[in-house]
Amino acid sequence: MVRPSVDAVDIDLKTGTTLGFYSYGLERPLMMLVGAMDGRSATVVYACYLVMKHLESLGRIDGTVMILPVANPLAFRLGTPVSPLDSKDLDSVFPGNEHGSVTERTAWEIWRRASQADYVLHLRTGEMSVVSHSVALHRDYIHVRNLASQVALPLVVQGSGRRGSLLTEAAHEGTAVASVVMRGDGMHVDTQAAVEVREAILNLMRLKDMIEGESIESSPTLTGRMQYVNVDTEGFFVPAVNLGEGVKAGDMIGRVQDKTDVVSPFTGAVISLRRMNYVFEGDLVAGIAPPLVDDWTHRQAEQEEKPQIRRKW
Repeated sequence: MVRPSVDAVDIDLKTGTTLGFYSYGLERPLMMLVGAMDGRSATVVYACYLVMKHLESLGRIDGTVMILPVANPLAFRLGTPVSPLDSKDLDSVFPGNEHGSVTERTAWEIWRRASQADYVLHLRTGEMSVVSHSVALHRDYIHVRNLASQVALPLVVQGSGRRGSLLTEAAHEGTAVASVVMRGDGMHVDTQAAVEVREAILNLMRLKDMIEGESIESSPTLTGRMQYVNVDTEGFFVPAVNLGEGVKAGDMIGRVQDKTDVVSPFTGAVISLRRMNYVFEGDLVAGIAPPLVDDWTHRQAEQEEKPQIRRKW
């Protein structure tokens, strides 16, 4: 059995902000898994747990796997998207600051290790129901594309390149890095999604000759940046398509009941989709991953970032 070495780092003793890094193995290459940067990541933590249980059952590991199941302990404990201590989003302040706020010091401790890793996977859940997929700057960096193409999930979505995120900063520093996005609803665990992601991660380790076992060659589809669909009225939103389904610009993807059809301005695959819910004007209801073609590169900048939810009260 492979026993992990545990490095517990106290960021803020008053609030119990302690990071637990679990390392399996002692050699190169080094693969790092980072989970739960916010408080809506129970499925992510469970996926990390499943990977850890598997690693502990092995006889040896050729390399090192470092796992940080909960990167933002206080936000995870309280179920909040940002730290209640400084109202900062952890995944927006990398590489962090050794002498900064709690969130900045947390980012700095993670960055110290991530910048030394050969491969980094940031595990997170989608804000809506999603098809499990990878996000990476695959159009910008060959080493990033090589890693993301080996993660056995159906799609790799081009990242936005938002500065301050672990995905962007690590890629710029030459690290092979990707985000793995899975289904998950707050503190509820989607066991099927967690198992799917565990298998994709273990298969990646086999492809890298880090653990024994038969690997499966993956061939995910590379797509452009995620494009988002908002509603222009309020009421009960009822989806009319399924996750993973392909749509064309002008296709109906849902309806605000008794009011209006919601159509997609984009052609691509439905990656994220709001379940039936009451929505307000400006609410986000779907994410579309467009085909990887050159004419998407000149989209307006505001379309490359997830639009802010706008509500009338």
